[in-house]
Amino acid sequence: MPSLGLSVLSLLLIVALWILFVGGTRRNEMFVGAGVLVLSAAFLFQVWRTETLRLEVRWEDVVQGWRIPWYVVSKVCEIIVILAKDLFKIKRAGSFYRVSGFTTSKSDPVLIARRVLAIAYTTMAPNFIVIGIDSRQSRMLFHQLERSSVSKMTKALGARPGVQRS
Repeated sequence: MPSLGLSVLSLLLIVALWILFVGGTRRNEMFVGAGVLVLSAAFLFQVWRTETLRLEVRWEDVVQGWRIPWYVVSKVCEIIVILAKDLFKIKRAGSFYRVSGFTTSKSDPVLIARRVLAIAYTTMAPNFIVIGIDSRQSRMLFHQLERSSVSKMTKALGARPGVQRS
């Protein structure tokens, strides 16, 4: 069970996100928000009570996210080029399922946290959708519209680029 401070911080974050979501603090929105907060708190309590998976998130792994804005911008441009080529019948858009090695473990909390961060961070770029990471075979399955290499950020979180294949 997480600390009381983490629980309060989570609930405050939920409140702030609700206000941001509804775009105001009108009375009826706050009543609904209170219901959302109660349901969210019940959900978090249930998850924290039953979850046995341990994560150990390291600061250097979280910081890998600094590259995300550049990846999003560059991959959006890449998607626009793919769309234009497909619309003007220059080159058909591709659909590639790819596999890359990935350092995993079912019991090491650091590697589990890296796997979670790798999926979340990498999937933010629109041309690189992580379908999943198989911890038994230490492989990451992902989808792309145009083949490209695994990003530096994903490599830093555990991807092994030499094992890619279609």
